[in-house]
Amino acid sequence: MYKRMAGFFSDRVIWLVLCVYSLGAMLLVPNFSSVNNVTNILLQSADMIIASCGVMFVVLNGGIDFSCTSIMALASVFGAKIMTQNGGFLAGSPAAIPAAILAMLAIGMAVGVVNAIAVVGFKMPSFIVTLATTGIGSGIAVWYTTSDTIGFLPEAFNFLGHGRVLYVPIPIWAAAAVVYFLHFLLSQTLFGRQVYAIGTNPRTAIISGLPVKRVIFTLFIISGLCASLAGILETARLQAGVPGMAANSFIDILAGVIIGGTSTFGGSGRVMGTVSGVLLIIIMNNTMNLLNVNWVIISIVKGAIILVAAFIDASKTGET
Repeated sequence: MYKRMAGFFSDRVIWLVLCVYSLGAMLLVPNFSSVNNVTNILLQSADMIIASCGVMFVVLNGGIDFSCTSIMALASVFGAKIMTQNGGFLAGSPAAIPAAILAMLAIGMAVGVVNAIAVVGFKMPSFIVTLATTGIGSGIAVWYTTSDTIGFLPEAFNFLGHGRVLYVPIPIWAAAAVVYFLHFLLSQTLFGRQVYAIGTNPRTAIISGLPVKRVIFTLFIISGLCASLAGILETARLQAGVPGMAANSFIDILAGVIIGGTSTFGGSGRVMGTVSGVLLIIIMNNTMNLLNVNWVIISIVKGAIILVAAFIDASKTGET
């Protein structure tokens, strides 16, 4: 029975649940369907979708990447420090914004490389490695700024968080581009097939001659770059470098990945499933906040949903 239920559970079902839940919210939750609220949901979802899709790549290999939230914070404060008009390293320079964006992306790649070296080179568990880099990265962000936000960012940079192209907010375009690219990478390329093969059975992949270490190394870099890109968009949206950025967001990021159908055992998952999982979590957060539900209840509900999704995942893989 459990396996039949697990077979029925897929990202397509999550999309159906998402549609039904949203329709119910439109009918029952005051102000849910207002333009301002819908825009707010989409903007919040954009950053979370990008970060979650990056984490999904690591989970496809049976690993985990806790460091995505600290990457967002590190990228935010160091990028802001470069371009802030209040004493930034390149304040007033035409190169300030490009240099800041490149630095923010470089931070994500650097942390991804550190994680990959520890996991691939030293065979350390990704759980321990990324938990450690999370603590280090978050600590550096707070220490570097003495817990203060860094404001006075150039308007041209802030436009990335608030501007629109063809009436659609830029973060939505950015999230759509990332989702399309990652979906193509997984579904239409040799690299994608290697990711699924290695995640399904690493030993068989090694025997088959697949570049297991190189692929796993690349997965952590993808996760780091996605986190830094999410940090760029969030910094532009908040118009400030925030040392505590996304500090409490990892449970939502992981929930989006798991609820979206990515197996924590590796080898199974789709980008569009992660998108649906993130949207469901964001909309649930939004509706419960509009109904003034206590944050403790919200945490319990999200935890229960993650537990059910994990149970179904275990049933599907024959682990329960």
